Parts: sequence; structure tokens; C-alpha cells
Amino acid sequence: MKRNNIIIILGLALLCLPLHISYGQGARYTGSYKKSSTIKHVGKNNLVIEGLEISSTNSENCIALYNCENVVIKNCKFGPSVLARAIYAIDCKNITIVDCTFENVQAGLFASRSQGVKFEYNDVTNIVGKLRGASVYGSMVQLVEVSGAGNSISYNVCDNLPGQSSPEDIVNIYDSRGTAQSPILVKGNWIRGGGPSETSGGINLGDMSGAYQIAEDNILVDPGQYGIGISGGNDMTLRNNKVFGKRQSFTNVGITACNWYEDKGRSYNITVSNNTVNFIHKNGYTNNSWSSSNVGTISGWSTNKYDPSLSASILPTQIIGRARSSSPTPPSNPGGGTTPLPDDKPDTTPTPTPEPENPGNNNQGNNNPDTSLPNIKNDPSIQIYLDKYNRVCVNVQGTLISSTAEIIGANSKLQVIYRQPLTRFHTVLPNRPSPGNYTILVRNGDKAHLKTLYVP
Repeated sequence: MKRNNIIIILGLALLCLPLHISYGQGARYTGSYKKSSTIKHVGKNNLVIEGLEISSTNSENCIALYNCENVVIKNCKFGPSVLARAIYAIDCKNITIVDCTFENVQAGLFASRSQGVKFEYNDVTNIVGKLRGASVYGSMVQLVEVSGAGNSISYNVCDNLPGQSSPEDIVNIYDSRGTAQSPILVKGNWIRGGGPSETSGGINLGDMSGAYQIAEDNILVDPGQYGIGISGGNDMTLRNNKVFGKRQSFTNVGITACNWYEDKGRSYNITVSNNTVNFIHKNGYTNNSWSSSNVGTISGWSTNKYDPSLSASILPTQIIGRARSSSPTPPSNPGGGTTPLPDDKPDTTPTPTPEPENPGNNNQGNNNPDTSLPNIKNDPSIQIYLDKYNRVCVNVQGTLISSTAEIIGANSKLQVIYRQPLTRFHTVLPNRPSPGNYTILVRNGDKAHLKTLYVP
């Protein structure tokens, strides 16, 4: 076996072991910022806003987007902004916020009547809410009447310090509807601190009804009055989450499922499974879960586990900035600013025809005869290709994405330089790499695809 073959196999094997600790919740950007005044865009398409530091001393949102499409906000810093939201998006499509830092903001993201909203890999310290005079509640992310495929709140870190923050629901999904194939996803977030509101909590699905929402693989410590909950709607899922709540003056229950809005319609297809909880009521007794009969039979309810050994140690002492200390920083715009994408049309590149299985030649596009790769049988349900902006894209066909699915990228020396969990059927890696050969490995359960691409 050639040396390069050994490098990539060992690298992948070692990376797979610490997956849940090291894939890097939170912002990975380590570069500098350029100070900017607040930004407002109306009807703008195909923009990248990056490398900026924005604060607000009044009720003006740091970034406001109205009727905009295909906007990426990355590698930015927001706050202080104690009277206004950091990002406000109304009637928008395909809005991505990634690798940003939020500090002392009234709220992180508020998105309404929008589609394709992604809030991923961000660091958030102190959701101020109404603490310093704002007129509305504050959340890390609130989606209101958001619909369609591709909505995700995933792999973020939120740390709310007592006396410096006052969030309501840290994640609130309000009257929003994903699709059966692409539910609204709240996945892999680390959340610590909440309250003191007696209606506050961690993750709230189905607020004022909604459909097709999933919260999974999140870890919450002392998130507020409740931990995670379903408040109405249909086709809602809470699974594989960990919730710890110490006794505080406002604490109530770890997991809840109830249709609080029966006038909006009945609740059905509710799943609450494989969650681990230790939550102490304000009166001193353990109160891990509560459900109402008005959500029907709850699938998986008996699989939830009370673990008295669960403590605040399920999260590291320092959760802000961990990804920056362990993840390579992708290229960014060193000057900061707003950059239009190459044309003013959304990417309509059609899904390519699946490649034939070719287990004997995974090295497509790489003419270096000294490079050897593992002999992986490429599954046609996974496609890897470059779009017209030379971004690496992954399409997964079928009805299921495994909870362990991931994307791993290596440079021309087959050194692993990028990895992320695979959570959507269509994924665009967030940055355009420098020219050269890159090897991409995608795994989805027992299926895999390995391909080498040349980026011009």
C-alpha cells in the first residue's frame, strides 16, 4: 500500500473516533474584521457579506434584508446591539449565516416569510432580549412562517451568562413548515444558559403550529424554564438530545410535548425518542418530562432516559471559540465587505447524471500516477461535482440521511483539511477553494462516494 493511501485511511479513521466532540460547533473563522455601519438591502440578489464587524446603538438592526435572495453572511462579528436584532430577514430566499460571532445582541437572527434559511457554525454569547430596554423577546434564532426545504439551525454554540442575558426561547420555530424530504432541522447545537423568564427555554418546535421539524443531537445545560419542547403542529421530532437543568427559581421541566394551539389544528405524528435528561424543578424535585394527550400517541416516548449522573459537564467549560482553535479557517475576503456573486441569477445548475460505478478508478480528474486512494465502490445515490461558481456540491438521493453522514475533504497531498456532518440532500461547501486537486469523500450510512475534483 502506498504512503498516501495510508495517510488518508489513517486520517479518516482517527477523525471518525471523536466525531461528536471535534467536528466544531461554533464559528471557525480566525481572521480580522472591518468595522461597518449597519446594512439594509431591499430586493438584492446574489451577495456575499463577509469580514465585517457591525454594532448598533439604537433600534436599527445590524443587517436587514427585505425580499432578497441568495445572500451569504459569513465571517462577520455582530454586537453590541442590545436594542436591535443582529440579522433581520423578511420575504427572503436562500439566506445563509455561517462562521459568524454574536456578542451581546438583542437577538441573533429573526427570519420571517422566508425559505432556505441556514444559521450554521456560529458563536453566540449573551442573547440580551428585553434586559436592556428592547420591546421584543430575544432568541438566538427565531423562524416565523418559514417554509420549504433547506432550513437549518445547526452546529452553533450559544452561551448565555447570568445577569448579562435574558433570552426567551433560544431557538423558536413559529408557524413554520419544512417538507417531508427536508424538515426544518435543529441539529448539533450546544446551548448553555437561559432564563430568568418563567416562559423561557432551549428549543421550541411547533410554536403556533407548523409541520416537519426535527431537533436532534443537541446538548443543553440550564437553558431556562424548560429544556426542549413541542408546542403544536404535526410531524415533529425530538430525538437524541441531552438536557441538564439545575434547580433555579424559574426551572420547570426538561422535555414537553403539548398542543397549546388546538384552534390551529390537531397534532399528530409526534416523535420524542432517545433523549437523555436530568432536570430539576424549582421546588427541588426531578421533573424530566411531561406530555399532553392532545398530541396523540407519542412515538418513542418510552425510549427517553433519566440519567441522574447527567450534569453540567456534558458541555466543556469553554464552549465559545472551540472550533476556531481546532478547525482550519477557509479563505475569506481580507478587506471585508459585500461582494456580488458572479452573476445576478440564482444557481440553477441541474443535478448531474449519476456516474457509473467505477471501483477501480476513483481518481477521476487527477493525473498524478503517484497518488493512490482507497478502493471505495461509488454509490450512485451520492453525487459530487463543482457548480458554475467552482464550489464543491454534494447531492444525496433517497429518503434518509444517516445521523453519522459526513463530508471529508483532502488537499492534493491527501491531508484532511475540511469536514462537516452531512445534514441536507443538497449541500454546498461554504467557500470556493484555491485552485488545485481536492479529494472529497462522502459517507451516508453504508453508502459512500469518493471523487477527486480539479478546481480551476
